[in-house]
Amino acid sequence: MASATGSGSGTGTGDCEGEEQDDSSSHPEVLELTETLNSLSVDKSQEDYEDELSLFRQQWRRELEDSPSHHRHVMKPVPDSTDSSLQTEEDKAKSLFLLGVEMENGGKLYEAIKHYKKAIQILPDVESQLYKGSEVKVVARQEVLEEEEEVTNTTVADESDDEDAVEGEEFVSRIQRILTRKGHFLQANCPTKGGHMSWLPYEVLQLILRWVVSSDLDSISLEQVSTVSRGFYVAARAHELWRSMCIRTWGAECGTPRVHEFASWRQMYIERPRLNLHGCYISKTTYLRHGENSFQDQFYRPWYFIDYFRYLRFFPEGLVLMWTTPDEPINCVSHLKYRNARQSQGIMSGHYRLVENKVIIVIKKSSAEKKAPQSSNTRFRARRKESHEQEQIYHIELELRNVRSHRNWSLVWKHYAVSTRGQWSNFELGSKKFPSFMFSRVRNYTAESYEPLTSYT
Repeated sequence: MASATGSGSGTGTGDCEGEEQDDSSSHPEVLELTETLNSLSVDKSQEDYEDELSLFRQQWRRELEDSPSHHRHVMKPVPDSTDSSLQTEEDKAKSLFLLGVEMENGGKLYEAIKHYKKAIQILPDVESQLYKGSEVKVVARQEVLEEEEEVTNTTVADESDDEDAVEGEEFVSRIQRILTRKGHFLQANCPTKGGHMSWLPYEVLQLILRWVVSSDLDSISLEQVSTVSRGFYVAARAHELWRSMCIRTWGAECGTPRVHEFASWRQMYIERPRLNLHGCYISKTTYLRHGENSFQDQFYRPWYFIDYFRYLRFFPEGLVLMWTTPDEPINCVSHLKYRNARQSQGIMSGHYRLVENKVIIVIKKSSAEKKAPQSSNTRFRARRKESHEQEQIYHIELELRNVRSHRNWSLVWKHYAVSTRGQWSNFELGSKKFPSFMFSRVRNYTAESYEPLTSYT
């Protein structure tokens, strides 16, 4: 301490001598003043060091808190190293799993299994994690679509509000007026890369609808097409289309809607009695039959519960198929799809005529159709007797009736006779022996279209 003081005094003396070289008598006073100052500074530094340091720290903290860089640092804390490592492992597992999916779609199954295995080793529930992420994206996409749908609904509502409805105007005429005002018959709902039906002329659309109806008069498919849009609704109600269907059903002398008191050709086709062609009419007959007595027990008399079905399938050109068989409808209706049905199964073909609500059927069954195929064994050919069976003619008259809200759904027996060797045999038409035919739709009959509906000029 003495050395420090001495050096300090020496230094102070030198300075004073440099500054005041003329005053040599002030040297002892300067020494005393320097020693006093040094002692005061040392004592002060020892006593107030910690107070000054704490004040400095507080001021420094205030400056940091007030600075914008500090706020950014607080809002974005430094992530923990463990969390970042887990995040990277999860991303790696997801990328491996997605790469495996791409390889599986490309046919590289072995490579896909390897990537799946690596992904599961890193993250066992990687598939569920990916599903959650995709689910969030789907929900967001649905929200966007709902917003777009709300916008479109509001625009459609605005357009409908602008459309002035005329009192007493028909619905078809109103839609035609709306389409004429808009300037387009069809409009694509979503953007398409290829061609769209709205590009086709109206005549081509009518030709397509004739293929939809086809030569089998599939009016149900035509009604389904009309529910697609306003343009198809108007196109499916073209007068020429329904006029051709009426002529195909009742012939060229079917008359006009005004003669039969109908408003249009479509109303005439729907409300006038006609046969349903998109299915077949089925009748189920059930009765009890006595069995033969047993030779061991004369008191035992068996009874048999017999049931069989009659099927009628009508075609537009006047052809009808009739089949009597014990088989269930699920096994039989497919055999009546085509006109050239197998006659070896017992299916008979004939012709029908529709007169008002009466259906007159004539079926001719020749001996060649009824004769069963014989075996080719020639051993007993001499003993075999050829059975020559006469041809039979069936004359059937049925009446069309509605069942509740279904039009032309039932066929009721009115007359039934069979001719063999020129002699006619009439049958008593009871409700138990000859129950009514009920219509059953068969979707397979109208699944394909082979010819368009013929246009009649």
